[in-house]
Amino acid sequence: MRKPKIDDKLKLLTDFGETEAICAEVLDAPGTEDGILLKVMARGPFEQGQQVWIVDRDGSKIGATVENVFKQTIDSEVTLSTVLPA
Repeated sequence: MRKPKIDDKLKLLTDFGETEAICAEVLDAPGTEDGILLKVMARGPFEQGQQVWIVDRDGSKIGATVENVFKQTIDSEVTLSTVLPA
């Protein structure tokens, strides 16, 4: 999986099913060499500490952890932390 860019659409698999997300920001994660933080806009009942899967176009999955959730109307700004494979 390549590093997402702003406005990229992402597919997330969660406890409550599959949902679409739009990448709003991409940051390097402090404390991890290859880690990144993704701020995405998504719908659903996200909770801090929740585990989700980011599904790539080819169907491969990468695990991510919900670090922060900021609710805005129907959508939420969700910060995900993950490590992308080299």
